[in-house]
Amino acid sequence: MIDKMRELLFKIFKRESFLGKLVDKFFTREIITYIIFGVLTTAVNLVTFYIFKKIFISIGWEGVFNKLLGSAGWDKALELLGSGTDYLDATVIAWTVAVIFAFVTNKLIVFESKSWKPAVAGKEFVGFIGARLFSLLVELVFMFVMVTLLKWNDFVAKFIVQVIVVILNYVFSKLLIFKNK
Repeated sequence: MIDKMRELLFKIFKRESFLGKLVDKFFTREIITYIIFGVLTTAVNLVTFYIFKKIFISIGWEGVFNKLLGSAGWDKALELLGSGTDYLDATVIAWTVAVIFAFVTNKLIVFESKSWKPAVAGKEFVGFIGARLFSLLVELVFMFVMVTLLKWNDFVAKFIVQVIVVILNYVFSKLLIFKNK
């Protein structure tokens, strides 16, 4: 299907033209499938975030960070956090579910790494988790800044941050994790 779409685009844009070269470079099976599964992973992340955010609100959960800071006597930090850190807890849960989904789809479909031998799959999984932990840290920092400091809507902030995270994760997956595929 992607090959047919590429051929159609090459009929519109000559392969030798500037736009044809862009199509040739960026409209590949790998990039298109990454975008598709990146969108699906983002959807998994956003839906999970929304569900847990609603659950936390319904049970009156203020968040792990609020509980930790409160028990440590960090009143100034609690004052800064204001209404709670339930959105950070929901972010961590959503990230976990999305990472599991992303690993399987990236490994098998996007980068076509079919081996489940422990040496291969284990190395890929550890690298994948390491890269995703870094992007989780980026996500949490951006969420904290946008929601707590800038007072943005948490769902709007979450959506914007996901765009940054998808790009970061592609670069890590392509260059570090599934590089030999």
